[in-house]
Amino acid sequence: MFNYEVEDERGYDAETIFRQEYFFYIVDQAISSMETRFKQLESYKDDFGFLFRIGKLTKMADSDLLKHCMDLQNRLTDRDSKDIDALDLYAELIIFRSLVYENQTLLEVLSIVKNSNGSFPNISVALRILLTIPVTSASAERSFFKLKIIKNYLRNRISQEQLTGLSIISIEKAISDKINYDD
Repeated sequence: MFNYEVEDERGYDAETIFRQEYFFYIVDQAISSMETRFKQLESYKDDFGFLFRIGKLTKMADSDLLKHCMDLQNRLTDRDSKDIDALDLYAELIIFRSLVYENQTLLEVLSIVKNSNGSFPNISVALRILLTIPVTSASAERSFFKLKIIKNYLRNRISQEQLTGLSIISIEKAISDKINYDD
């Protein structure tokens, strides 16, 4: 063996094995998930960002507002079906921006839109979509992450039915903690 070649040092104590096989994997998954979420949040900001502070539309140039409306229409279009019409949204926002204050929240603005008796249908649709888009799907991701942990640990030693049962118990931990197993 050459003097610069050294065998890989692999720790065999429990702490080192845990760190190498579980901790680093979990940290890597967490970092990857956070990067994905921030990219997703940036995408939503690019599409809906001009509506986050709808009261500041009075300071926005009409050409910029039209561009944002066109981009939002493209984002909310699926083949022949579109949720909003960009030109109608633009016209509604031109009128609507005189009805709102700079510091109003989106929920307050949506309340104004609802009380307008259907005068601003495109704004209503855009705001409802904006307010219902989940920033993350943490509960679903947690479920799959726990399933991965269980499956990696047990590998092929367990049947699919047992694996399903264990994953449900793990996912619904709050409920399973309340169960009296003596009964």
